[in-house]
Amino acid sequence: MTATQSKRQFIITDLDQSDTQEMGAAATSRDLGNEKQRKTLKRRTREKTLHTLSGNFSRRSQSVECCVQDPLPAKPPPRTSKVTNYFNELLQSKDLQMEKLLERLATLHKFNEQFADENQRLLNEAKLLQQHITSLQRQIAECERCGCLESDLMKKIEDNKQLTADVEMMKTLTFRLNVQIEYYQDMIRLKNLNEEGAKSSDRNRAKTNIPQWPEGPVRDHTLDPLLKAYDEMLCDKEELIKQYSDEFEQFTGEFKRILEENNQLQQQLETLRRDGGNWREEKTCLQAQLDVCRQKAEAQTKKTELTKEKLVEVMHTYEQKIQTLLLDMQHVQSAYTRCKGELAALKSAAAIPQDTIANSLQECKELLEQLRNQHSKEKLALEQTIVELSEQATGTNRKLEHMKSENATLNSKVNSLEAEVEEQKKRYSHLQKESEKLKRSRDSLKARLRIALQWTQKLEEGQTNLQNTWDALKRLETMVRHKESQVRGLHARHLEEIDKMERKLAQREETIRNILRDRLTIKTKS
Repeated sequence: MTATQSKRQFIITDLDQSDTQEMGAAATSRDLGNEKQRKTLKRRTREKTLHTLSGNFSRRSQSVECCVQDPLPAKPPPRTSKVTNYFNELLQSKDLQMEKLLERLATLHKFNEQFADENQRLLNEAKLLQQHITSLQRQIAECERCGCLESDLMKKIEDNKQLTADVEMMKTLTFRLNVQIEYYQDMIRLKNLNEEGAKSSDRNRAKTNIPQWPEGPVRDHTLDPLLKAYDEMLCDKEELIKQYSDEFEQFTGEFKRILEENNQLQQQLETLRRDGGNWREEKTCLQAQLDVCRQKAEAQTKKTELTKEKLVEVMHTYEQKIQTLLLDMQHVQSAYTRCKGELAALKSAAAIPQDTIANSLQECKELLEQLRNQHSKEKLALEQTIVELSEQATGTNRKLEHMKSENATLNSKVNSLEAEVEEQKKRYSHLQKESEKLKRSRDSLKARLRIALQWTQKLEEGQTNLQNTWDALKRLETMVRHKESQVRGLHARHLEEIDKMERKLAQREETIRNILRDRLTIKTKS
């Protein structure tokens, strides 16, 4: 732009200088040849046609040419050769100057056309930017998400203000509650001293230190009725605090007692848990002993059954032997009677010597005695075996009864231990259920806390996204404003340049008209 401005300034100064020279030379060029001048002007008009913003124009108007053609003299006055040569040279120099001026004017028109094209291009760009800006503004106006985000932002700002006010209110509330707690702690600590004086002094101190509720929009908030109710309830609560303090002392005593009982029960539970393992071990040992005793009892019963079977067999054999002995005795008696009969028959038949008879009788008696002794011995042996077997049976019965009694006692102990184990199991299951409930409540609280943290994180992310979009919109708005300002500046500069060019063209046209007017006056005078 600086080069074109320098060129324009150079052209303007050159035109101004040429105007002064042409004004000086117009007075001396009254005797020029009109025909030659008309031909050259016609040739130039045919060759070059000037273009301006208003349209095309020729270098000389037709009215001027007509005026030039009418007052031509029939015969030019005679001139000297020196004057004609001088005027011819002057006309040639002026023609050269006119050629240069026309060339510069053509370059000026070229630059003007270039500036017009550039101005049109810039105007088109400005229109496109304006359309883009209007479309962006329309999009911003029609953007539901932007509207929702703006409404959400306004809501969040209002909620943030309300929350800050609530936080300040809660800070004041906590401060007042802390003051009241300190006051009542001092009252409890100094209850054995002068209670009335301490209460009045501490109450006055607490009242002087308690700050007033802050005035503002928070008074109209939802906490306002709560705070008013709190102020009203404080007066009523102070009257009930004495009664509550006594009840609290009783409650602390009962609570300590319950804590001691709880500790004792906890210790008992721990001992029962420890003893439960011992009871299980004892139960297993007793169960093993019971199995052993049952096995022993079964063995003893089998043994007694075997002894009974043996006794029955011995009795049976004894009876069989007795029967055989009885049969033998019967046979012996029958033989004895037969012998007696035979002896009697023989006595009757023939006299038998007494010695033989006595010997035979003696032998029979000895044989009978032997049989009797053998029978008695066998009988005694069988009786002794029966006594021994009966004694063994009674001993085994006693042992069996003793084992049964021990088994009953062990069963009772096992039943009692099983009942205690069941009770401990019930307690353990109850405690386990309580622990599971506590775990579930803890897990639910953790889940709620996690959900609350996620919700706060989402709110923070939404707030940051909203802030980022708002910042982006602000940056876009600033960029659009900057572009608008640049376009306005360019448009204003181009308008100024166009005005300057129009003024310069008007000056040039005015100078050309003045030159032509002077020439016409010279021609008319000549």
